[in-house]
Amino acid sequence: MAHWERDVQSLLRPSERLLLTLEGSYLQHDLEGDSETSLPISFGDTSLGSSSEETRVILAIVGHVDDAMGESGSVFLYTEVDAASKADHDYPLFLQHTFAIHTEFFLDISQLASPPHAHHLLGGSLEAMHLPPPHDTRFCVQLAEGKTIYTIVTNDMERLSSVASACRRLRDLASKISNNAEFHQWLEPYSLHPSSWLSVNPPRDLRHACQPVHSSLSLGYAGQPVNDTADYVVIRDDWLWSRSLSLATAQNASEKTQLRIRVGTFNVNGKLPTQDLSTWLGSVPPSSGTNHHEQKHSIPPLMEPSSHSLSDKGTGMEEGQASAPEADMLVVAFQEVDLSTEAFFNFTGSAREDAWTVAILAALGDKAKLYEKLVSKQLVGILLIILVKRDLQSRFTGITDSSVGAGFMGIMGNKGAVAVRVNYQPNPTSSSPSPLPIAFTFVNSHLAAFDDHIEHRNFDFHDITRRLEFGPCTEYVWAPRTKHREAEPRKLDIYSSDVLLWLVNLNYRLNLPDADVRHLLSSTPTSQGIHTLLQFDELKGCIRHSKAFAGFDEHSITFIPTYRFAANTESDAAGHDIKRKPAWTDRVLHKSSPFVPVSQRSYDAHPWITMSDHRPVSAEFLVDIPCIDSMALDLAANGLYKSFATFDPEDPEDPSGVPLLKLDKSALEFGKVSYSTPVSHSLNIRNAGKVPAAFRFFARDHRSLIHPLWLKIEPMAGFLLPGEEKTLQFTIFVSDTIAAPLNLGTQELFTLLIVHTLFGQDLFLSLDGEYVSTCFGTPLSVLARLPGPIRELGGAENLLPETQVDSSSSREFMKLMGWLTAHNVDAVHDLFIAPGDEALAAQIRESLDTGAELPAPTASQTVDANYARTVAAVLLAFLRSLPESVVPSSLHQQCAEITSRDEALEMLSAFPPESVNVWIPLTAFLHLLALRDHHQAEAPSERPDKRPTTPEDAQPPKPPSRAEILASIFAPVLLRDDIDAASPVSLLGKRQFLLFFMRES
Repeated sequence: MAHWERDVQSLLRPSERLLLTLEGSYLQHDLEGDSETSLPISFGDTSLGSSSEETRVILAIVGHVDDAMGESGSVFLYTEVDAASKADHDYPLFLQHTFAIHTEFFLDISQLASPPHAHHLLGGSLEAMHLPPPHDTRFCVQLAEGKTIYTIVTNDMERLSSVASACRRLRDLASKISNNAEFHQWLEPYSLHPSSWLSVNPPRDLRHACQPVHSSLSLGYAGQPVNDTADYVVIRDDWLWSRSLSLATAQNASEKTQLRIRVGTFNVNGKLPTQDLSTWLGSVPPSSGTNHHEQKHSIPPLMEPSSHSLSDKGTGMEEGQASAPEADMLVVAFQEVDLSTEAFFNFTGSAREDAWTVAILAALGDKAKLYEKLVSKQLVGILLIILVKRDLQSRFTGITDSSVGAGFMGIMGNKGAVAVRVNYQPNPTSSSPSPLPIAFTFVNSHLAAFDDHIEHRNFDFHDITRRLEFGPCTEYVWAPRTKHREAEPRKLDIYSSDVLLWLVNLNYRLNLPDADVRHLLSSTPTSQGIHTLLQFDELKGCIRHSKAFAGFDEHSITFIPTYRFAANTESDAAGHDIKRKPAWTDRVLHKSSPFVPVSQRSYDAHPWITMSDHRPVSAEFLVDIPCIDSMALDLAANGLYKSFATFDPEDPEDPSGVPLLKLDKSALEFGKVSYSTPVSHSLNIRNAGKVPAAFRFFARDHRSLIHPLWLKIEPMAGFLLPGEEKTLQFTIFVSDTIAAPLNLGTQELFTLLIVHTLFGQDLFLSLDGEYVSTCFGTPLSVLARLPGPIRELGGAENLLPETQVDSSSSREFMKLMGWLTAHNVDAVHDLFIAPGDEALAAQIRESLDTGAELPAPTASQTVDANYARTVAAVLLAFLRSLPESVVPSSLHQQCAEITSRDEALEMLSAFPPESVNVWIPLTAFLHLLALRDHHQAEAPSERPDKRPTTPEDAQPPKPPSRAEILASIFAPVLLRDDIDAASPVSLLGKRQFLLFFMRES
């Protein structure tokens, strides 16, 4: 019987509970006669004669609990799917009928001595019907609804008695309800074929839910057959998912529940708690801790937290407030809790977990009584502890956990991950009596260490995500069942969640030389240095190129690296160990479903907690949980499913017809399109056929992209019911990376798009625009050969000979430099820092492209500061837009290794002529700006021979000079940083090379 119970449970929604099952069999006879008396009747078992059709049947008592109306029940009758049909249906049972248990529910039990009413209804004898003799010990269970009667034969008297008792109890409960239809509304999703009802549990895979649907489709192009069937299912299910949620959410759009979650991650380096954790866990603000004034003197200036909030609003801290707002959920992740040798081979007990749990509760102070430990999970040194408010504890259900090792041989627990999955059930309301649960998954991991093990870390990530599973799980897959879908109960992975939070010591490092890292932290304003360093953060690079943590979000980092701090060893000015390169190894990342908005309210490091070589990190999230009634959602999904359930795209002879789509335009004219200025147009696509239709855009051939890089299409795929329309938006945007061929006229803003109708006829759409050429995004080697303004070029064939480049320079660059050198701009101290006026910048760019004179300043005697800032900003933007930096990348390493001004001057001989013609006048101008700086010393401060050995010895860094500020701005532009290089060229070396030209000889 356990086998059948598992199969039945797999066919139920998570909101229903299987109470009992009873195995038997029945026979069904088609009867002829008057409609008032002729009833389809079913009775018999597998031992009956062969003249009747024999089928095994499972009677299931199913319960449903509604917080507003109480418990209700129904009898489900399932028949076993025969072997021939299993290949097509891929599920074990077929739902034959449901009987709502209400006051008029009929159930009769009798011994199979004489089948009830059989002789009268069939007009025949028992022998004619091949029935057992009158003294059979089996029993009949008869159920009736309207003109349908089912009689089931069974010999399981014990379960039969239990079934009768359960039905009586549920009928008594139903008698107290006046509206039986509303009481049993939950049965509506089962009115369809059992493979066609829909439920959102478990949640949709976050990897697909957060990506546009076209990214999950097969690769295809015109003339090449693709898997239309698989693509159709993906597009249809995506439409069904989003449309169902929209319909269900619209009913309670104004209702939502907010859940505040505070998370923390801390690599404790094998230490037991010895310090107050209150600032980390949010019970005390960083500036008002009781013991902080005692420790603060030992924190270097750079360790002061910059801002505890990531936004001006929503931080949860009111002015003058003594404590942070209470979190509803507190999730704490530790790494290296236990570094003992024994712990790697044998579980050493919960002593370490208990110690940290006590420390957490102690840090909460008086608020500790508000919380209850919900769950914990440990793997050697990796520990995850979750506390929730006591008054919310009952709302957290379905708690499961998992762990995988990723250390030595891929199994040792010194590296790896633990995870906990939990459902949060919002409070029921009058409009949402059965609110949809939200699934949270929390992962704590510790990946491979050491600077050069980035590929190992990426492997660990993918291995962990593949192996972390929760289950076995009986939650039903959200989607129609077809022969392409699995039917067996499956295990859930970490992406089967609405919200996924990863609290980690990832061990990703900074892809820069150690000297560069420390220089940026010590000699550059903290915010600027952090911004520069983060461009070379390995984790951000892996996310950018989808090598690991693709699609995960991380808020802005405003704190200095949290690893590695010195413990009784020499340290730098920030307190980092001089033998280990600092890095942001301790991170908090998240990914959430589009219909569960998550906003991050803070992201901080906590420098006052100094017991480890890491500093703990915390983050706070506010989760807006929509108030969606699960029944309303299921009904919406099933209603939508009925709209296309009869169409089988795999049946070429379907009498309902083939998909037919039409565009209301066959061509789009965009007119003039300028550089870096988006232009959009739209059109409608309509389903003009009688069946549902899906579409996607196709490439012309295997060598082509679906659309040019300068074009964006939204959406790239869609699903339409008969008569429906959808708006398609097309946006042209010419960026730096694609401007050059358009500026030279070697490419045009024209393309022919293919709209592929799945199982139907393709459509074609032409897009045409007139590009307005610009000097921005054009190589210096081309600008130096322009015979006049670029708008008058007419084509690449009109460029001047390359022999003229030696004595020529970009006239656009020289026009900007000429204006700056002709005016007294050195008094504008934020030159090249402030962005200037965008409207004025557009006028200046137009003047460069047309050859017109720059707009005159508003004052003739003194320079207009805003105008000067704008000219400087345009010059910087011009240099940044160049396809190749002023100094070719092949020379960057040599430049960074220069150690004297003379060597730097000699290096100019290796520059291309067009680069020299920019470098000399620009560096001369920057040299003049640096000379006129009377507010800071020009020479760089010498680094002391003896580094501070303790944080107390550290002195605040000397403010950078104007020359150093300008070098930090222009070096990454003139010698463009390659943030994705395997071994990036030293940023410090590039700046020093530029400074050789900006300072006195």
